[in-house]
Amino acid sequence: MGWIYGLLIVLGLGIDQLIKYWAIIKLPAGQEQIIIPNFLAFIRLNNHGAAYNILSGQRLFFLIITVIAIVVLLFLLIKYGRKSHFLGVSLSLLLAGALGNALDRLLHGYVVDMIYLNIFNLPFLNFVCNFADILITSGVVLLIIYIFKTDN
Repeated sequence: MGWIYGLLIVLGLGIDQLIKYWAIIKLPAGQEQIIIPNFLAFIRLNNHGAAYNILSGQRLFFLIITVIAIVVLLFLLIKYGRKSHFLGVSLSLLLAGALGNALDRLLHGYVVDMIYLNIFNLPFLNFVCNFADILITSGVVLLIIYIFKTDN
């Protein structure tokens, strides 16, 4: 069953990097391509920080935190992934997303964001993200479900 997690990580990372490559080649920074008016668009932003560009310019800090997170996630996946397929998928998604954004920071010095979502016109649900962020969010949601559904 462990090879499935490796495949999920490689696929997630590969899709993330392909989308980011497309964005770098086809979307000049700041240019917007509307997909669904007032809801979904592509707009490339070079994010030098974390969510909403907080802590901008702290590249080394984010790389260190990400390496620690990757090591912890790998440990958890190796130790617990075989006990629960659900948990293994969650940790694999988290790893793929963390690796995708870490690779951006190493290669470019920033994270490439390009998916603009405007949900219900609420300021806190109006953001630009990337596929790695979607993987991380999905992994967190699955992890929360796992925690609440598991009898410990």
